[in-house]
Amino acid sequence: MVADLIAKIHSGALPPGALVSSGPALSKQYGISYQTVVRALGELVERGWLVRRQGRGTYVAPHPPRESAAEAFAERRTVLLALDPQSLIRGRFGYPIAVSLDEALTHAGLRVRYAPLSEAGENALLEELAGGGAGPEAAALLVGLDRPLFLARARRRCPHLPMLAVHGAPDGFGTPREPHTDAILVDDRPGARVAGGLLVQAGHSKIGFLGGPRDDPRARSRYDGLCEALKDAGLKPRAAVWGSAWDEEAGREAAPELLDALFEDAAPAAVFCANDRHASGLYDTARERGLRIPEALSVVGFDDNDLAAGLDPPLTTFRIDRDAYGRQAALLVVQRLAQPNLPPQFQRVPVKRIDRASIRSLAT
Repeated sequence: MVADLIAKIHSGALPPGALVSSGPALSKQYGISYQTVVRALGELVERGWLVRRQGRGTYVAPHPPRESAAEAFAERRTVLLALDPQSLIRGRFGYPIAVSLDEALTHAGLRVRYAPLSEAGENALLEELAGGGAGPEAAALLVGLDRPLFLARARRRCPHLPMLAVHGAPDGFGTPREPHTDAILVDDRPGARVAGGLLVQAGHSKIGFLGGPRDDPRARSRYDGLCEALKDAGLKPRAAVWGSAWDEEAGREAAPELLDALFEDAAPAAVFCANDRHASGLYDTARERGLRIPEALSVVGFDDNDLAAGLDPPLTTFRIDRDAYGRQAALLVVQRLAQPNLPPQFQRVPVKRIDRASIRSLAT
């Protein structure tokens, strides 16, 4: 929004003294929150582009700043958010991250363009970038959400294009294979270690793991964190089962094998699930077998997605602050554009424990 208003002032579409649309109208026009509009307008007032007139509205300044062509071009650079279309469905993990990214980047004066990474769309996008087909306002940065293989292909095709791996797997980012890619990741391993410690403190020694695909570095990091917590207590996982995906159905498919291993005897058991959707699938299978949660089976999840609080009983889990995730990612983008020669930047988003009712304490 900031960049677009500046462009309209430059072009004369918004001449000096012109009334700027109201906050609600701009919110609807640009598809961003009213709070973001207020912050953006405040920034333009501070920079001398706009003036406020009490009780009358916001107007283009009589003498807006004169910037060089290079500065004007910088204001209009475009950030590509290269996303799996599923990421933009409300309720999915990536949706609030994408919204937060969009708002933070817009507030920073950058244009945001979505590039859905459908199977057919990946090659078309790579060809567009490699051929400079994005037009005179060519993409200044490509941001991928959880698509490490695509980012690797983009890096080979466009070696000089700044890139940021948003929620990218740690393997391959910051290593010699991808030396120029910034990354922002969830604090998977430390969070999982706390989850394991929580179950140990509750008196559990028969603890299992239900994870995402075995070759997914995030699932491995969460498993490793659990193992570290159990090792500190002189324990190891009783069983570990890996799902074929990260959804509820994968959790339901993997749960029978895990429960068979945990309930060779009748003693209470506990499971750390690598995400809440797996936990939901585990709940279903436990219910079918007559295993009550948490009386017979304690469960801890990860993510605090839209399912967790609605499960019966509500799921104890670890929350990822998606809004903070998007803001931190946007800050990395802005830093990279301002200082292209910085070494690769990496940040991790911490997780917060959310206590609910899915853990039974066996401690006396």
